[in-house]
Amino acid sequence: AKINRYAPTHFSQVNRYLNGTLYIGSLRSETSLEYLIKNKIKRLIKLLQILNESFNAGSIVTNQSTTDLKNIPSNSVDYIFVDPPFGANLMYSELSFLWESWLKIFTNNKEEAIINSGQNKGINEYTELMTASFKEMNRILKPNRWLTIEFHNTKAIVWNSIQEAIAQSGFIIAQVSVLNKKQGTFNQVSAPGSVKNDLIINAYKPKEEFLKRFIKNAGEGMEFDFIKEQLEHLSIIPSIERTEKMLYSKMLAHYVENGYKIRYNSNNFYKLLYDNFVDLDGYWFIETQVNDYNKWKSNLSIDQLKEILDGQQILLITDERSAITWIYNFLKEPKEFTEIHSNFQPISRTIHDDVPELIEILNKNFILENNRYRRPLDQKEQEKINKNREKELDRAFNKLLKEAKTQKGKIKEIRREALVHGFTKCYQEGRYQDILTIADKLYTSTLESSGDIMDFVDIARIKTQGSEDL
Repeated sequence: AKINRYAPTHFSQVNRYLNGTLYIGSLRSETSLEYLIKNKIKRLIKLLQILNESFNAGSIVTNQSTTDLKNIPSNSVDYIFVDPPFGANLMYSELSFLWESWLKIFTNNKEEAIINSGQNKGINEYTELMTASFKEMNRILKPNRWLTIEFHNTKAIVWNSIQEAIAQSGFIIAQVSVLNKKQGTFNQVSAPGSVKNDLIINAYKPKEEFLKRFIKNAGEGMEFDFIKEQLEHLSIIPSIERTEKMLYSKMLAHYVENGYKIRYNSNNFYKLLYDNFVDLDGYWFIETQVNDYNKWKSNLSIDQLKEILDGQQILLITDERSAITWIYNFLKEPKEFTEIHSNFQPISRTIHDDVPELIEILNKNFILENNRYRRPLDQKEQEKINKNREKELDRAFNKLLKEAKTQKGKIKEIRREALVHGFTKCYQEGRYQDILTIADKLYTSTLESSGDIMDFVDIARIKTQGSEDL
């Protein structure tokens, strides 16, 4: 009904309108002008006191587009927290149209980082604007300092876009966790299919000395240093970011982003970890962190430890890689298929990806023992799994390449993990034309669904263009 609502928590007669509506209720309570003015004056006095304290403390307020922060010096900011637009969730400038029309001042939305067909902004434009913003943040942030991004979107393509923008701007993502704000927004509470909690992405700007050495050596022989740098920035608490798959993925992305030669496949990367770092409970640590981890662990009860480890799960399964990482983390102890399946299905939202069935992923990446699946326990088991997986992905990619060379139309279904694996080998061997041959046969939506894929395609275009110019 278009009437006032009963809201016992507001303790007054104000704010009796219906949240999330643009009309005025036909039956509404009235409030005296004197009451309203007195209340506003109280709130303004409180606000002015807070502002006065802030200004005396040296606070600076600036209002501008994050794509251009030239009035802020480079390497001058200690920490950045940002709550950016979430794709097409909210059209900020358009939602402000009513009161802006009363003020006769309108937002210049040319650089508004949203997905909006009316403004001719798709996922590419959104990614470009977010990348430009993060690049400016990277410039003004001091080395070895942190950027925290609050993020909320149910679409995997937008999630991939945000991660791609962060990586392209020079940051390295260290951890993704959940922010439970207790009270949800109107959209979170009422919109069907909405995610109830926001995600928190913590990324860091690498140390200046590390970056200089990395650039000087073009990444050669720096794989150990990269992993050490990453592990040093992670909390001592175990997280999926300390797993083999996530560490390899981070290293791969960083090398491709910078156009450096990749010398490691998943198998010899595991050997690099095994020879130089310490595996504790399925998570990798540098040697100096071992005592701290064991001390932290000894102070917890079994239930407390289980609760923390359960909270380290991947929040959304969007592809084969995140599926394997989720299962690995879920199998802290051996589990039957039915238990894995019932927990896996609700968070699986794969798009533009021909992901193998869950049972196939389990049989090829984990060990079945006494009717329960478990993690590989030693180097021999892990290397055998990695070797078999390499062969399988090779076969899948070669089949895809053959299809791209002979088929006239676009390829409808691809296994993204095989594509990234094959593109990695092509990149290592300088077979850039093979990358472009497949890319030309993929739908735009498939290319845009993964920053990993687009990185290889962009590099291949640059390399082949350079060859043509010569």
